[in-house]
Amino acid sequence: MKIKLCGFVEQKTIKIAIDNGCNFIGIVFAKNSIRYVEPIASKNLSKIIPKNVDKVAVVVNETLENLKIINQNFQPDFFQLHGDEDVEYIKNLKKNFPNILIIKAIAISQQSDLLKLKIFAEYVDYFLLDNKNPGSGDSFNWSFLKNFKSPKPYFLSGGINVYNIDKALKIVNPDAIDISSGIEEQRGIKSAKLIIDILQKIKTVNEKL
Repeated sequence: MKIKLCGFVEQKTIKIAIDNGCNFIGIVFAKNSIRYVEPIASKNLSKIIPKNVDKVAVVVNETLENLKIINQNFQPDFFQLHGDEDVEYIKNLKKNFPNILIIKAIAISQQSDLLKLKIFAEYVDYFLLDNKNPGSGDSFNWSFLKNFKSPKPYFLSGGINVYNIDKALKIVNPDAIDISSGIEEQRGIKSAKLIIDILQKIKTVNEKL
């Protein structure tokens, strides 16, 4: 099971995450987020991320023009779509950025929300299943995913931390885990200790699986 840590704003904590086995580093380019990074500033974050760690640009209903600026500076391996992007938007994205993979976030508040995955399955590379308020630290009802068979690999996201990761993985068998607020002692600021603790905890859980 792979691990994505998201919402970094500084090099120091990115390095700690990479040194402790993180597989994906997410940078948020949504301007209304407390974790927002300017595209030009992301260049300095991008250059310290090695090729064996995937770079994820988190965006919300972003324009093609701004995506090109993000691509020029951050050079992402993935665009993570957290807005109302539809199939036509994603088709256009793949046409303009054929080498960048797509993660489509789906907000889950009831079990029927999982039906939305069928709409996008043909056009995306991963799903990310989250609560209705991404980055809030809240979870959705993980039992919705018990015995769930996703049409594409998916990240489990939303309120995951060192205290509940065991519970989450007893209920759900995701392809990857996504954590943002769960590695913050102060909202928006990553904690080196929590990064190390959660990555070690997931490694221990993985060894038991």
